Amino acid sequence: MGIFNFFKKEKKEFEERVVITSNVNEELLKVSKEYEIPLSSLDFDLLNTKTYLSIKGDLIEIDNESKSLLEDKDVLLNPENEIKQIYEIKIKKYKLNDKFELLGKVKINPLYTKASFIISPNSILKDISEIKLYNELNKKKLRNSLLIYVFDKKMQDDIKEFFKLFLKSDKKPFEIELCEGIEPVSSKEGKVLLLYKKRQNSVKKELIYPVKENEILIKIIKPKEGKNGRNCRGEIIYVKKPDKFSIPEIEFDEKTIKKIEDEEKIEFIARKDGFLIKEDGKFIIKDELYVKQINLKTGDVKDGNNTDVKMFIKEGDVLKEAIADNMIVEAKELTVKGNVGNKAKIRSINLKIEGQTHKNSVIEAKKADIFKHKGFLKTQEGKVEFLEGGIIEAKKVYIKNAVGGEILAQEIYIENLFSHLKIYALKEIKIKNILGEENLLSISPAKIIKDVSIDNLKQKLIQKEQNISLLKRELEKNLKIWERNKDAYNDLKNLYISNKKKNKKTSSSVLVKLKEYQILQNKITSLKEKLFLIEKEKKELLELIENLQSAVFNAKIISFSPWKAYNRIEFDLLEPPVSLRYDTKGNEGICGFKIKMENETLKIVKIKVENDSST
Repeated sequence: MGIFNFFKKEKKEFEERVVITSNVNEELLKVSKEYEIPLSSLDFDLLNTKTYLSIKGDLIEIDNESKSLLEDKDVLLNPENEIKQIYEIKIKKYKLNDKFELLGKVKINPLYTKASFIISPNSILKDISEIKLYNELNKKKLRNSLLIYVFDKKMQDDIKEFFKLFLKSDKKPFEIELCEGIEPVSSKEGKVLLLYKKRQNSVKKELIYPVKENEILIKIIKPKEGKNGRNCRGEIIYVKKPDKFSIPEIEFDEKTIKKIEDEEKIEFIARKDGFLIKEDGKFIIKDELYVKQINLKTGDVKDGNNTDVKMFIKEGDVLKEAIADNMIVEAKELTVKGNVGNKAKIRSINLKIEGQTHKNSVIEAKKADIFKHKGFLKTQEGKVEFLEGGIIEAKKVYIKNAVGGEILAQEIYIENLFSHLKIYALKEIKIKNILGEENLLSISPAKIIKDVSIDNLKQKLIQKEQNISLLKRELEKNLKIWERNKDAYNDLKNLYISNKKKNKKTSSSVLVKLKEYQILQNKITSLKEKLFLIEKEKKELLELIENLQSAVFNAKIISFSPWKAYNRIEFDLLEPPVSLRYDTKGNEGICGFKIKMENETLKIVKIKVENDSST
């Protein structure tokens, strides 16, 4: 015998053994180490199981008479009660069985309150019965330290369902629930939600809040203690108790705000549109709001253009802004008696500013009436007393005195035109008195419709027509399918309604078929809606192309006073892309200008104002 053989440890011969344990995995691991064999090469038979329930220190062995205790939630959720199982098992070597091998994977949620086994279609199940499958699944549970014969009613039902489907040839993965314990219910913390503060993380403080009728302004969530759970290992899952919370007293005006309370919450709800403010410590909604100034103390006023209310801002000091620098004001009806500050932003439906706007202010309104404008204004219909270097984008605009700046609109009327203005229109420019020089007066569709071209619009039109054709074919195909099947659908629908009246269950195959018909109906409705919208878009596109092509030829630039020298007249065509210019000499008198085709050449021609039907 060599010296190395002398020290070599002889490997123990494996012997089957019967053990009593509360932890099967632990015993299998001991044997694996003792015999130096992989854990996967071991198997076991479950010989006996004893389940014990400890209630207030008394140990009860669960039998047929006492097993109802394990279905009593009050017993199971009492943290003083413990569940314990003892297993008698025979540990043996794993042997491959060519008639039975259950393959698949165990799925367990993080709290161990629910576990399932997904049976693989590759399982060998030639020699199988309900009891054999049940026992094999229990072994899977024990290997995952899950209790057996507890929380497993659905497991037994799933096994029966599996055997109904097992004989079918098209085998698919099948999920069997192994156990479902008692899920814990989390505690609800008490909290106050100031829902009227739509921008909770706003950098600026806000004190004025536009609100709508039936809007929930404040919600108080009452604290509610949760419930412990118990997982499939028999362990209690403890739930944290809610923090101490006192429901605050909130004073409110009962004429404009209502309070609704139930077991879970208290809600304060707006009775009407308006501005929510706090007046003398009490919440109140006002449909007309008068303030001296919007500044950092009051905060921004946002979303007011969505409520049917009026806002008046009056700052009597001409050296101060009614709307301060960098502030935002949004109101449906807004009157500002004062100035608008640097980088201030205003959005409104009907707007009146009786002061002046800063050159860096940004204003959007459906209708705007401004005394002195220096900033940026976008509007449908604008009226400005003094335009001093500001920019206006509009559909129609009326300006009494214009000194510098830029106007882009379909129709423009100026009473007194001074110098250094750039004016772009789509239809007409009318001026009562030309008092200055170096003004640009241009009929320019590209500027007003944002640099579109007829070619691009025609390409869009072709794409719309192709989409309409595809949608019509798809709709026709689905309508034919529906026409062929509508009688069958009505029969199934009547059967379902009849069963429902009789409290009779409708077969799953009928429900699936009804669902298919419903999907078809929804698809037909959706296709009709898409077709309607795209045909509407096509019509609008055709109108736009027609208007753009004819707009320049129909447009006029008119002065009701003699023209001054050094003012430029322009007509910019889209198709062909031609720009025609004429610089006034000061000898034109009272007249207008338009373009005309003469001897196949486009020219700017003078027109008599008194003979112009548009004036």
